[in-house]
Amino acid sequence: MFAKSLCRVLLCSILATALGLGLIGASDAQQVVRVGSTPTGIPFTFLDTKTNQISGIMVDIIKEIGKDQGFTAEVSPMTFSTLIASLQANKIDVIAAA
Repeated sequence: MFAKSLCRVLLCSILATALGLGLIGASDAQQVVRVGSTPTGIPFTFLDTKTNQISGIMVDIIKEIGKDQGFTAEVSPMTFSTLIASLQANKIDVIAAA
């Protein structure tokens, strides 16, 4: 069970990195990357009730990629079922969820 979860995290991290690099390379003018994330995927993504913002491992990863690549990640809470549709409709640029 732990191995499966770890594999999911690593795969999502690699995909997020690849997407982040592709987004930055495609448009140097883009400084904010819109990230869709679920508030219910503890510990990967969750709603921090103290700050009322999405937190977790996946959010930390995309923010670190942003620091390295020179963009700011703007994380928006979404239900899991709407993530892909939001990506396809260009409402978000990256999915950071598990």
